[in-house]
Amino acid sequence: MPIKKSYLSLLLSSLLMFGISGCGSDTDSTITTSLSEVDLAIQHSINYTTIDAIDGFSQNIETLYNDVETFCTTTNTNTLIAAQSSWTNSYIAWYKVLPFQFGPLANTDNSSPILDYIDAYRNATESNRTSNLAAINPLITTLMASTDAITQTSFSNTRAKEVGLNVLETALFTTTSGSTDTADIVAEFNAQSKKCDIIDALSYELTRRTSFVHAQWGNNYRETTLSYQYLFTNNLLEDYFSVIDVQGDGTGTPASEELVVSIQEFLDFAGNANLFTDLTRYSNTTIWQALEASITTIENILDQTPETELTLLAIINNNGYEQDVETIKLNIASIKQAITEQNTTDFTAAVRALDGNFKTSILDGLNINKGLTFADGDS
Repeated sequence: MPIKKSYLSLLLSSLLMFGISGCGSDTDSTITTSLSEVDLAIQHSINYTTIDAIDGFSQNIETLYNDVETFCTTTNTNTLIAAQSSWTNSYIAWYKVLPFQFGPLANTDNSSPILDYIDAYRNATESNRTSNLAAINPLITTLMASTDAITQTSFSNTRAKEVGLNVLETALFTTTSGSTDTADIVAEFNAQSKKCDIIDALSYELTRRTSFVHAQWGNNYRETTLSYQYLFTNNLLEDYFSVIDVQGDGTGTPASEELVVSIQEFLDFAGNANLFTDLTRYSNTTIWQALEASITTIENILDQTPETELTLLAIINNNGYEQDVETIKLNIASIKQAITEQNTTDFTAAVRALDGNFKTSILDGLNINKGLTFADGDS
C-alpha cells in the first residue's frame, strides 16, 4: 500500500525533532542541521546498505589475504581452492560497493582513483579494457623471470592496471602457459616460488587500499576526525573541503545528486561494457553473481523496507510518480530474471531501461536538479 504523504511528513517531523545518529561509524554524531525527506531517506540507505557493502568487502578481502598467505605456506590443491573461493567471494562483495564511486573510492593514489587500484577494468576505455586484461599474463611472466626480489610493498607505487582483483585472479586461476587445471597451477607455484611472492604482494595491496576505503567511510575521512558516512549524509562536506579540491570528495553536490549519478554511471557501465566477453575468463558464473549483488544493492538503496517506511521509492510514489515506481520495480525484476537465466540480451535491455529511470523519473520524483550530466554509452 502506498505511504500517504501526510504520514511521510509526520515521520520526517518526528525524525528531525529527536535527531538521527549515523550508524556503523566510530564517530557517530547527532544531526543538528535540517534535512529534507530525501536527505533522510538517503541517510538511511547509506547507513544500512552502503556501509554494509563496504564492511562486507573489507572482511572478504581480509579473508582473501589470509587464504593467500596460507596457500603460499602450504601449497596444495585444497589451499589453492580455498584462495580461489575467497577471491570469488571478494569479487562478488566488490560489486556491492562498485555503484558508490565517490568519496573514498574517488580519492586519488599515484594520480589514479583508489577504485582503479582495486578494479582497473571499471574505468578503462572500451579498447583498453580488453588490452589490459590480455597484458596481465605476460606481466606475471615477466615478474617471475625478473631477478628483482618481490616484497609485499613492491607494487605500492605501480600503475593501477598492474594490480587489483583482475591481476590476482589471473595468478590464482591459471598458469603462465594458460592452463586452468588445479594440479597444473599448484605445480607452477611449487616450481616457481616467486609466483607466491607476486600474489602475496597483490593481496597486500588490495588489503591496504580496501582498508583505506573502509576507514575513510567509517572513521576518519581525510583527517577531519569525522567519517565520510557522516559528512556525506548530513551534507557537511562543504564545511571541510573546497569545491575545487581534486580528491573527489563530492563537495558542492547534494548527497541525493551524488548518489543518483554514481548509480546511473554504474548502470551505464553494466549495460554497455563487454562484461560477459571480458570477465568470464575463468568462470562463467562469477560475473552473474557479482551483478546480482550490484542490483540487490541498488534495489536496497531505493527501497529499504521493512526497515523504514521513509524510502526513496516511497517519496517518488508520494510525489505523484506511482506508475514510474511500478516501472522501476518491473525493470529491477527483469534484470534479476535475466541474471537467473543468464540471458545477456535481456540483461542489457533491462539494465539500460533502469539506467533511463535514473536519468528521468527518479530525478523528477526526488526533485533533483535537471541540469545534471549523465554517462551515456560506455562509461
